[in-house]
Amino acid sequence: MPIRMAALNLSATGATKSRKAIPKDVRAEYKRLYGVSHEAILVVPAGTSKAQAKALHGQWLAEVETQIERIRAAAKGTGQPLTQRNALALSGRWYSWFVARHADDPGSPEHWADRKEHLLERVWHPHAPVEHLEDPDPDPTWPWTRWPEVRDAVRPEVAEMALVASFLAIEGVALTHDAHILFVDAVSERLFSAYALLEQQAKGDFSRDTYPDTFPAYVDQRRAASTGMSCWELFGAYVSARKPADGTVNRWRAVFKHLNVAFSEGSASGLTEDDARAWKDTLVTPKRRPETVDGVWLPAVKTVFSWALMHKHIRTNPFAGLKIDVPKAVVLREEGKSFKPEEVQVILRASTAITNLRDAFPRAKRWVMWVCAYSGARSGEITQLRGVDVIQRGDFYAMRLTPEAGSIKTSNARTVPLHEHLIAQGFIEFVRTQGDGPLFYNLRAAAAGEVDPLNPERSPSIKTRGRLGAWVRELGITDPEVGPTHGWRNTFQRIADRVGIAEKMSDRITGHAPASIGRRYGPATVEDMAEALKKFPRYVV
Repeated sequence: MPIRMAALNLSATGATKSRKAIPKDVRAEYKRLYGVSHEAILVVPAGTSKAQAKALHGQWLAEVETQIERIRAAAKGTGQPLTQRNALALSGRWYSWFVARHADDPGSPEHWADRKEHLLERVWHPHAPVEHLEDPDPDPTWPWTRWPEVRDAVRPEVAEMALVASFLAIEGVALTHDAHILFVDAVSERLFSAYALLEQQAKGDFSRDTYPDTFPAYVDQRRAASTGMSCWELFGAYVSARKPADGTVNRWRAVFKHLNVAFSEGSASGLTEDDARAWKDTLVTPKRRPETVDGVWLPAVKTVFSWALMHKHIRTNPFAGLKIDVPKAVVLREEGKSFKPEEVQVILRASTAITNLRDAFPRAKRWVMWVCAYSGARSGEITQLRGVDVIQRGDFYAMRLTPEAGSIKTSNARTVPLHEHLIAQGFIEFVRTQGDGPLFYNLRAAAAGEVDPLNPERSPSIKTRGRLGAWVRELGITDPEVGPTHGWRNTFQRIADRVGIAEKMSDRITGHAPASIGRRYGPATVEDMAEALKKFPRYVV
């Protein structure tokens, strides 16, 4: 016969009652442990507010259902045992959870003072030895509270006051009978401290609580025994399914190697929000800036775990709500991320001075900076340019920036007109001498052996981009506030705005995502962009 959900009903006396049937398979053990065999009964006194009665009912129901599941888990041998250290660690998680429930509205100081008094006078003191009651000051540690007979006596009420059942139900933790005793005893030693902190917060003092720092890390035995995918294997599954760009894989592999080391004992499906938050708090180091964590590390884990949740590889995404405080950037350059006029002169003069174009990298130094300067393109889009991508459209020339040549950030091809000054410098003649293949790197034979999708080799064009950045720094453009090649994007936008090129047109040329829905409609044609580019002035070097 199915068991009905326990309801809260009003009695004739004004009290409210609820009954919870005890399943047959646990009745004998439930009676042995709790003195009830067929049903548990809750009575909420008359005069209790509806909201408070509902809260008490929820806590009571969670307690009964947790007791039932604990008996079943013990019978199956699936209940989680606890070491003394792990019981202490779990009580630390309970402490943080209990306090956080009231973080936004701690209530009145008097309420928490009453809770402290009740715990001391009504729960502990009735079991205190006579010598303590006569003179409680000599030993403030109260060693008698750890006597087995005292702990057995106070354990049920401590568990109720501390909402232990609700905590375990939310955490999804099923403990063996002995582990439950060990855990409640650990909580009993911390309940007073939780009340004291809430009283302090109710008085308006929200100074940092250092008590959680004293607890050891909790090791979830469910995760340690799990046979699900590890964090690294989950990353591999994501890469196999979504096939992100090689650059993305290379940036994210460090994230998941770090994550896999941090949680090497279990599976990705066993990670909790507390685990994720603790891991996040270790990421900012003297060698890893908050901007990197915010821009690379957190997006990586959120994206992969979100995908894993969608495909049911995990039950929850513990990283979904994680955030990190990033200090507001201090910009000292008047030009922001654009190049200064004197920096433009240094780079373009050095490029123009390159005359020996037999090798690929000198060709890149000669032309890539100039093409970026007149298009605002990403330098990686230009270093992978092929001769076949440079085309003639009517009375002007253009370049096709396409994923066929290599990685494009948006994965969308676009055709961008070439500025007339590039034509005047002989760029078209240069392209014709190179044929249809790559302009700025050499083709190479494929490496022998199997390619590791989680460790893709950087493409020749990406290596060229990196070498160009190093070359620009060697020219003396060392200000960290401006990218050695990326600075051309900002410089192009600044000049385009100054000479009256519409922002929608400028975004289309540079490949920036439209800033509004309206600017996505009716994208500019190549002919429109070529006409607009006529306004862009020549660089004089």
